Amino acid sequence: MKKTLIALSIAMYSIMTPQAEARSLEKILTECGIGGILFKEVPALAALSNVIWDLGTTATLSDLSSKEGCKGKSAKIAMLIGHTYDNLETEIAEGKGKHINTLASLSDKSTSEIREDFSKVVASKEYSSMNKIEKADSLFQITAE
Repeated sequence: MKKTLIALSIAMYSIMTPQAEARSLEKILTECGIGGILFKEVPALAALSNVIWDLGTTATLSDLSSKEGCKGKSAKIAMLIGHTYDNLETEIAEGKGKHINTLASLSDKSTSEIREDFSKVVASKEYSSMNKIEKADSLFQITAE
């Protein structure tokens, strides 16, 4: 099963990426996607996580989305928020958790700064009519500044 998942990821990457600009699949699976965010210090876990999560699709797409691939802080913050927004919303309210800690680390902001700034969004009149994407974007704007 694992070999099949890895083979599918490699095949997808080969089809979607022009050879002249291609980065190695290893680099993409270890630096990009949710695995690259959560396990940046352990490349093997990053790659495995990306393959298990979505066959490496998110990692590959995030690499293709810009010339810098997914090395940038903003890209990693966006991916984290996109994949874990529900958890982040809960953890921001509670003031603790692995997702908010990761977000704080990526954004160079403290959890208390994130909580304080996001509480202003939650307290706004517009919050109740915002959809999930708009709420996630508000969190991104706070953390990617």
